[in-house]
Amino acid sequence: MKVRRGGLMASLGVLSLAGLLGVAVSSGSVALSATSLTSASVTTGMPAVGYHLAAADGGVFNFGASGFYGTTYSDGITGLTGSRPLAAPIVGVVEDPMGGGYWLVGKDGGVFNFGASGFYGSTYTLGLTGLSGTHPLASPVVAMAATPDGKGYWLVTQDGTVYSFGDAKFYGSTYTLGLTGLSGRHPLSAPIVGITSTPNGGGYWLVGKDGGIFSFGDAKFYGNTYSDGLTGLSGTHPLSAPIVGMATTPNGAGYWLVGADGGIFNFGDAGFYGNTYSLGLSGLGGSHPLVSQVVGIVPTANGGGYWMATQAGFIYSFGDADFLGNTYSLGLSGLGGSHPLSAPIVGIAQ
Repeated sequence: MKVRRGGLMASLGVLSLAGLLGVAVSSGSVALSATSLTSASVTTGMPAVGYHLAAADGGVFNFGASGFYGTTYSDGITGLTGSRPLAAPIVGVVEDPMGGGYWLVGKDGGVFNFGASGFYGSTYTLGLTGLSGTHPLASPVVAMAATPDGKGYWLVTQDGTVYSFGDAKFYGSTYTLGLTGLSGRHPLSAPIVGITSTPNGGGYWLVGKDGGIFSFGDAKFYGNTYSDGLTGLSGTHPLSAPIVGMATTPNGAGYWLVGADGGIFNFGDAGFYGNTYSLGLSGLGGSHPLVSQVVGIVPTANGGGYWMATQAGFIYSFGDADFLGNTYSLGLSGLGGSHPLSAPIVGIAQ
């Protein structure tokens, strides 16, 4: 298999090392699943599923039925430091809708493809030079979404710029709405943090750190945190924590937003199945705070539940989402302790 990033191609040479508790690990990423331990909530009776966690250094952890297809270390890259470090941290992981692979995306717009997932371009192939250089990005890339057939993807930046590759069509950006990025005469009220496509790939939503929603193409607007009477990141009724991610229901007639504190906002036909507060936790502060902040959410295939992942690799499961393991199940100790992660978890994909 070949992997291309920034227009460059490198042959994969998988590096392996002995993992903790006898678990095989490939360059800091789990090659075997761990399914026997329990977490904050557990449900049963669902078909075998799985999920991947991705770390800022390009490590990938797979659980349940999800296959392991490689990491940035497999490409000979040495994480965030070392002799061949990443040009920029990884910010997200996206599952190939057709199965058999996934993509990692960097803050600089670099794209890494693994397994059956194809490479269709990156910000570098557009002549941009990452976060510096002669033609840098105006703002960092924050998220990625794939087209339904896996033959294309979108990247979005903090200022709401959307880059489309492969068969992913461009339906607009915050600039096409007359907004001027993070500054200028009509700036965004908060940076963009995520992008989610509609089920048929005919549109997408962008979500802001303040819970604002921007709809493009056939993506319909079903509400945002302001619709609930909240006032963004400040004002009289601010969010208790910034929004960090978004997921859509299977038919695209609703979506969930998740906050860094594990709060859930559901709109349209998206059901509410619980949040970290439902488990007796008290957000990012208080008497029973989260050990680390939430970084992402993915729904189950039928939309009857969802998983949340934290920076430390902990998983919270709600509704019909089965717990299939987390980084602690593998003997790792989060962001500290005797066996810490080499870098924080930045995303979850299913």
